[in-house]
Amino acid sequence: MVLITGASRGLGAASARLLAAEGAKLVLTSRTHAELDALANELHGKHGTAALALSVDLTQDSAADDAVKKTLAQFGHIDVLINSAGASQGGLFWEIADRVWQESFDLKVMGTIRMMRAVMPTMIAQKYGRIVNIVGNTGLQPSPRLLPGAAANAALLAVTRGLGEEAAPHGVVVNAVNPGPTRTERWTTLMNRLAQSSGRTIADVEKDYTSQIPLGKLGEPDDIAGLIVFMASDRAANMIGTSVTADGGWTKGIG
Repeated sequence: MVLITGASRGLGAASARLLAAEGAKLVLTSRTHAELDALANELHGKHGTAALALSVDLTQDSAADDAVKKTLAQFGHIDVLINSAGASQGGLFWEIADRVWQESFDLKVMGTIRMMRAVMPTMIAQKYGRIVNIVGNTGLQPSPRLLPGAAANAALLAVTRGLGEEAAPHGVVVNAVNPGPTRTERWTTLMNRLAQSSGRTIADVEKDYTSQIPLGKLGEPDDIAGLIVFMASDRAANMIGTSVTADGGWTKGIG
């Protein structure tokens, strides 16, 4: 049984579709219930998937605990948590308001922390669990115009590494996937905002990023979803607190 946050679109939805094709039971959460219902109906119609859609705002203190309680009431256990909630605005550092930084941390960092904290007792009790945090390559290689997201990503990579070590003796495996620029709704929204703030075209702004990628193109959601599903499986059971980067070769480094 797999619980996915941020499941209404982007990498969360792509992961849900791939997991449904493999026969997984799903709990889909996000703040937009209409899109979740549509996805749940799509998966049930195509694969016969048992999918529960929950409207959850992870910036609220009790939301993660409530989602876990409803999941356990429906399915009795949680084997996998995929954290895909959260996005960040970009821009010139000296023009980014406090609100943007705060919103980035409230949802992506604290939302992920709250969900992991909420599922940990049941995973420890059953001596089994898989947690995959969808983070981002800017946590390793900050981009000057994407600093709120880069800071949030770096924080999550630190938490993933430390919690991975803490949880492993209990049979709970915690890892992360770091996508690079990927053609999702979040990316489109970010490009629109950067283009408007800079007075440039969306194509020119996007080229600033794709020109740094050896593959010369954006990733596709299904490319990243395949890696997420692998990291959530027992095939990745010997990877502890690890972050795997999939960005077309953008990140420069050895490690």
